Amino acid sequence: MNPIIIIISFISLLIPAYARASTESEAQGRHLSITQIQVRNTGDSIELSFSCAPARFNTRKPERITVTPVISDGDHQARFPSFAIIGKRERMSPALQYNATMKYEDWMRGSILAFESNIKLCAKQAILTTAVVNNRILQDPDVEIVQFTDTAETVIPVLTTAEKLAQDYDFLADESTRSEFDEENRSNAVSILFKTGSATLLPEYRNNSRNLDLLVDIILKINQSPDSRISHILIAGYASPDGDIRINSDFATLRAAALKKYLMRHTRLDSGTFEVINGKIDWYGLSQMVGKSDMPDKETVLNILSVIPVEGSSGKRGRKNELMYLKAGVPYRYMLKNFFPALRSSTCIKVFYEKK
Repeated sequence: MNPIIIIISFISLLIPAYARASTESEAQGRHLSITQIQVRNTGDSIELSFSCAPARFNTRKPERITVTPVISDGDHQARFPSFAIIGKRERMSPALQYNATMKYEDWMRGSILAFESNIKLCAKQAILTTAVVNNRILQDPDVEIVQFTDTAETVIPVLTTAEKLAQDYDFLADESTRSEFDEENRSNAVSILFKTGSATLLPEYRNNSRNLDLLVDIILKINQSPDSRISHILIAGYASPDGDIRINSDFATLRAAALKKYLMRHTRLDSGTFEVINGKIDWYGLSQMVGKSDMPDKETVLNILSVIPVEGSSGKRGRKNELMYLKAGVPYRYMLKNFFPALRSSTCIKVFYEKK
């Protein structure tokens, strides 16, 4: 039996291949058209589909054409299910839409697709002529083959030293995220505290030693790494409401400068790396502490902090005096004892890094 052969490459990712083939016998006037051939490798199987329409079926006796799609690489061969077309006299057999699947094996890549067909007329059999390919099956025979895998591979990005540390410490941030100073960015900042009326940085005061060691350790790890470096450090200085407003503003500046000086000495960073901000009296920090507390007259205190101006005018008390006069000073003395010490600080808002 002489095969009717259509050459077609098997590719993956559901890339279809289109061709037209016809089987024809001039003597008997038969014409069988196979169009819209699609071959798809779906990972573990090969899917074949095409349309088959007898354009001319002019015979005197009933006849049966059996067609078998075959794939082969020269050493191996596999057959799709056969299909049959039966015709009689001037009648046309209805068009056929073929769909079949077989298990994919490695040798099938780069194989050819062939159509083996024979005609049975009563008790006699004859072989049809070789199929004719009317157009190219693949528009680009060099198309890249992409294989399917059963499981998707998770790609884990390679993190720099700074990026790894930033997963554990919120005060670290990428240089690309740096923007204007905002009080609300102070969450999770590292605070260094000062005694009343002082701008002298004392490592042994409260938790200063631990926080200073943390800042220095993180900065050195990043700057000594092969992939990261410190690009910018933002430090804000603050004072508590007790005391003279002008003097408190001076203390705020001096406290920020004291932290900058300490970090420069222990990390060898240059002065230009630092940005120092005078936060003055830390009203925002006080409001946050009051809001999280169960202090006496909490709601009234919060209202004063949000509504009353810092400076009084036209015979009206300013914010601090309004707090001092509230309930004979009971809420103010509570804040003086429990909140104000934590407001006397230089706060390292953010340490920014970049890739080398």
